[in-house]
Amino acid sequence: MKKNLITGLLVSIVVLAGLGYAIAVRGAGTDDPSNGEAFGLSAPLIVMPSVQLAAGQMLLFKATNVAESGNNFRLMIYNDDSGIPVAYKDFLRVGPGKTVSYLYRPPVGKLALEGDVTIEAPQATRATFAPVPATADPGVIRRVVANVHVLSVQTGANGVQTVDTSTMIPLSHCNFEPRSRIPFLGGNWYWNCAPDLYPLKPVPPSE
Repeated sequence: MKKNLITGLLVSIVVLAGLGYAIAVRGAGTDDPSNGEAFGLSAPLIVMPSVQLAAGQMLLFKATNVAESGNNFRLMIYNDDSGIPVAYKDFLRVGPGKTVSYLYRPPVGKLALEGDVTIEAPQATRATFAPVPATADPGVIRRVVANVHVLSVQTGANGVQTVDTSTMIPLSHCNFEPRSRIPFLGGNWYWNCAPDLYPLKPVPPSE
């Protein structure tokens, strides 16, 4: 009985030591959140802030796979009132150097002005380029460059629509990061939209 107890204790110590070593190795070497080896669970995203379009305008999303192999990624589009995408587009098996596009016309909604005044206008829109769920590649956006254009469309007398002007929207690079070296515990995930200024670092244990 005593021998079995000692054996079980030794096994537990070896397992805990191995786990501690693995965690230490995973966190060692760099605090650069773009390093996929050190931070495999940090998912980089490209984010478009909320944009209010005018009548006759649309959004043109463009993304290029700059890797030497095919990649999958997703465009998710939101309005200001929902955290759930109102539309999404999966770009699957995008070849090396290939560019994909998606044209989106927001539905018309109500835009509140001062007081109780409202006017009809396209719904404000924000968007995110992100990994496709269940593709086992949370770092795919590291290999994607993207841009978004506001297109002003004019309709001629013959009913043909033409692009009048195009304006580019600045995008942000954000990380969805674990705040612990042991992820999935305690819900320690957060958005970091200044990864160069605030690199991923472990949070000291609470006392």
